[in-house]
Amino acid sequence: MVETMPEQVLKSLKEKIQPEWVLAFFSAVMIGFLAHAYVFLHRLPNHDGIINIYNTQAKVKSGRFFLGPASGMSSFFDLPWVIGVLSILFLGLAAVCIIILFDVRKKLAIVLISGIIVVFPSVSATFAYMFTADGYMLGIFFAILAVVLTKKYKFGFLIGAILLCLSVGIYQANLSVALVFITLWIIHEILFSTFSTKGIGLHILRSGLAVGIGMVLYLAIFNFFTKFLNVQITSYQGLDKVGAVTIHDIPKRLVQIKEELLSFFFDSFYNHHDISLLPILNVFIFITLITAVFTVIVKKHLYKNLLHMILFIVLVMSLPFSYYIVYFISPVAFYHTLMVFSLSSVYIFLVLLYDAVEEKRPLWVEKVSSWATVLLMSVAIFNFAIIANISYFNMELRHEKTMNLTNRILDRIEQLDEYEDIKKMTVFGKVPMHSELTSEIIPNRIPHMIGTTGEVFLSEPYHYTALFDSFFGYSLDIATEEERKAIQQSREFKEMGVWPAKDSIKVFDDIVVVKFEDIE
Repeated sequence: MVETMPEQVLKSLKEKIQPEWVLAFFSAVMIGFLAHAYVFLHRLPNHDGIINIYNTQAKVKSGRFFLGPASGMSSFFDLPWVIGVLSILFLGLAAVCIIILFDVRKKLAIVLISGIIVVFPSVSATFAYMFTADGYMLGIFFAILAVVLTKKYKFGFLIGAILLCLSVGIYQANLSVALVFITLWIIHEILFSTFSTKGIGLHILRSGLAVGIGMVLYLAIFNFFTKFLNVQITSYQGLDKVGAVTIHDIPKRLVQIKEELLSFFFDSFYNHHDISLLPILNVFIFITLITAVFTVIVKKHLYKNLLHMILFIVLVMSLPFSYYIVYFISPVAFYHTLMVFSLSSVYIFLVLLYDAVEEKRPLWVEKVSSWATVLLMSVAIFNFAIIANISYFNMELRHEKTMNLTNRILDRIEQLDEYEDIKKMTVFGKVPMHSELTSEIIPNRIPHMIGTTGEVFLSEPYHYTALFDSFFGYSLDIATEEERKAIQQSREFKEMGVWPAKDSIKVFDDIVVVKFEDIE
């Protein structure tokens, strides 16, 4: 008889769940909450968060047609605790998928991989955009799950293709996540499995089918919205120029990839910033990684299999392209930290090499690299958590400055004789704020994460009106571009002082103008 009662189904599921999965999930959850509690228990919006306190996340114009449904599980409100909990749960499931994908057995390896997953800087950067973080984390989970299904089941690539389509429909950078973990899986098979060249070729074929079918599905849905529903694609990230990359763009992109990889892993040395712990750690991590790979190749005599060695080298060399695949899709796309979650694979692969070391009679170099891996990755995870909290600390400082500045501006507006006549607002220039801590010390000691850095998050007129409306109960419309031009060309505007001068705020008809800097 088929088990249909809830208790029976739960009991059956419990029997199928492996202890390694449980350890991975709860390690990710525990480390995730410890590392990110700061941002889960505070509301620290950035420039996007302030206008997304309530938003359906219907980002069809950005090609993210599944972001709305993915983010909708936590409602469309910016609820840091709810979104944070869901995000960590999705990352916990992603950690389980990696354990399954690579059949990780050692408990320390499982904990380290789970830790990397939940504290990698891309995760912290995404939490700067808390209003949509759960959707993005679900996208990462879908991308890795797609690879797992492709590996585990003969026709798993079909479901994997659907999951990849949905993952890229949440955020296009998730294509990198899928490509990188497919590549890592094949490399792992070459180094440690007994598969023949034909078997590895079948893995590559099924993976190619999963990616190919998934992206065809994505493009079909993308075209449906653009052509049949007449949706105008945004120019953000060069989405309106997808497919316009030419052969002349490739050298420039290769240089960008080199610079971004060096900046991420060796920032202090490459960009001549203040020395911080992460670049130093990465030097030793790469030395350990190269040593461990070389040891495996020699110990298993893989150098005798010319075809496998060539495939191994090609796959390793392909990784930078997979990390930054969007660069080869649009000529004007750019990457920032929340888009490079796939770089976590460098750290994960080092742990996988440690997991594969046999406990019985290991070589001395394996003992050294095993200890180095555990110690270095433990420190790296702790350091990533510190980086996350420094970022959140900066966000809190920035939030306090922004709210206090906005309060000062509103207080000045209320003292104007024309206050009752004001219907609209506009701002010229950027607010001049500088402190050594938030402008120099913090940015020079952590990876650059758009969304977490800066003195204030007020850069456009709609940021001011959004703050007035949501936090001060004062609603104003935004002046049109034509009205702005007319004001800027007037003699009265040119004679205005610059903030915080008394005459830096003035009313033109029914439009209040704030002038932060001289405009030519």
